[in-house]
Amino acid sequence: MKRIILLLLALAPASMMAQDNAEATKAVANFSKKMQDVKSINATFTFTLENRQEKISDTHQGKIIAKGNKYLLEMMGMEMYFDGQTKWQYIKEANEVTISTHNASGDGGFLDDPSKLFKDYDKNFKSKFIGEQKTKNRTIYELDFYPKDLNLPYSSVKLQFDKNSLEPVLIRYQGKDGNNYIIKVKTFKSNLPVRDERFKFEPQKHKGIEVIDIR
Repeated sequence: MKRIILLLLALAPASMMAQDNAEATKAVANFSKKMQDVKSINATFTFTLENRQEKISDTHQGKIIAKGNKYLLEMMGMEMYFDGQTKWQYIKEANEVTISTHNASGDGGFLDDPSKLFKDYDKNFKSKFIGEQKTKNRTIYELDFYPKDLNLPYSSVKLQFDKNSLEPVLIRYQGKDGNNYIIKVKTFKSNLPVRDERFKFEPQKHKGIEVIDIR
């Protein structure tokens, strides 16, 4: 009898781990399918740059509109447009726009392609189910993701999303350089009609603008 009890105790952690892995796989699959199925995304959020060692925490408001691989990101006084081929980075205060091709000088960070903020977790990461929590009549799933590409500038991504609506709540990138990037979603709307022209920047409409073309 004692041996049976010891055996059950030894197997319990493995059984719990298997359940967690199954829960993580199912949760990631459901969330990924939801994000792949939406035709467009319109979200507002707060973006926080955090460095605990340097005791830095800087928060900004942001907005993203995405449709397929096209996007418009507004954050930190900057507007980033991408129409699927060309990227425009416009700084309103300086009246300056930089035009480039996609990922011309990117390092793999989320700012290289903000449209992937809510996608591809089932393809490009290994996942670990952390658990669920109830807050304000919502059940929130929490998972940690570890990129398969070890050359990316972050070591892990924490994702929280609503269990029922499958809408994202928080995304936290753990940077290898000590900087963490935290995105807290304030509003999330999907499948709103968006014209493709929304993702193009037209320099000719801005008098006196400085154009830096590095294509």
